[in-house]
Formats: sequence, structure tokens, C-alpha cells
Amino acid sequence: MLIVFEGIDGSGKDTQIRMLLSFFRQHNVACRLHKYPTEKAKEAFAHLSGKKTVPAEKLAEIFAGDILAEKARMEKEMGSGFVVVCDRYLHSTLAYQGAKMGYGKLKEELEAKNAIVPEMVFILDLDPNLSAGRKSAQKKPDRFEKDARFLADVRGNYLRMAGEGFLSYKYVVADASKQPDEIFTGIITQVEPLITKKMGK
Repeated sequence: MLIVFEGIDGSGKDTQIRMLLSFFRQHNVACRLHKYPTEKAKEAFAHLSGKKTVPAEKLAEIFAGDILAEKARMEKEMGSGFVVVCDRYLHSTLAYQGAKMGYGKLKEELEAKNAIVPEMVFILDLDPNLSAGRKSAQKKPDRFEKDARFLADVRGNYLRMAGEGFLSYKYVVADASKQPDEIFTGIITQVEPLITKKMGK
């Protein structure tokens, strides 16, 4: 199965994913992590660092292509019984690039990609002002992370796709302003029944 974690920068995805993978290992659930963008998306990283400016349409192609290039690998892992966890997926492409080039147009393009549909998408929902404070404390923010107005649009896109059910059978929107342990308790409440049903754990 495929489980995806999404949210604006600073929402705590890394922490929750790390806790979930640890939970899986403790309970002998085979798992694999895919984190996007990968290092192959060089133009995307150049854009984020401010070294060059890439148009939103081109960025959408880069981000989506980076993810879809691993489709066969994901299918093989899932076919072998692994739970695949993604730190960002096509939902990020729609949320971020959709804020620049238009949500509806990009949504149609991404829906036509024939991507693997996740069983569950967790959106860690956070106010952009809290996000900015968290990222500033961690490192020098990239051009997306330091633009609170842009992140507000991205957040809106995430909530919109959750309401519409874009590329997933189930969305869970979690309040990312809560303490990590409290957030994780809610995540496990959703994941355990899915694991039991799908994998007989």
C-alpha cells in the first residue's frame, strides 16, 4: 500500500514519518520510504535555492516527472508486500505549482498521469506564520519557505484537494500545531486498521 504525507514547509512531516517508520519496524511491518524531490531534480533545487528561476509550468513537470520516474519501483515494492511511505507526492505538485499556474488546470494534467493512488494521504495542516518560525529556527529558508503569502495559498490548495478527494481514497487532515506525540496518536489510529485490513497484521 501507499501512504503519503503532505503539508507546507515546517509542518512536521519528517518527524511524523520517522515515528511511523519506527512503529512499523517495531511491529515487523516491511516498509520503504520515498522522499521527494530526489537529487535528480537538480533544476528544482536550483530554483528553491534562488540560483535560477524556473517557470511554474516547468517546475510542475520536473516535480511530477521526478515522482513518476519511480512508479515501477514503487509498484515492485508494493507487490512484494512493503508499505510504501512517501514524503511528498503529486499532491505537493498541485499544492505548490497550482498556487502559481492555476489549480484547476494543473489538477487535470496530474489526474491524466496514471499515477499510483495512495490508500491514505495525511495533510499536516499548519498556519504559515508558525511554519515560517519553525523553518527559520532550523535553517536558512528557501524561496518557498520564506514566502508566507504563497504558503497560505499552498495551504488552501491542500485543504481544497482534501475536500475534493484528489488522487486518494482517504484524506486525514491533522492539526500540525499540536505536540508531535499527540499528532502521531491520531495518525496511528488511522493507520492501524488499514494495516490490519490490507496486510493481515
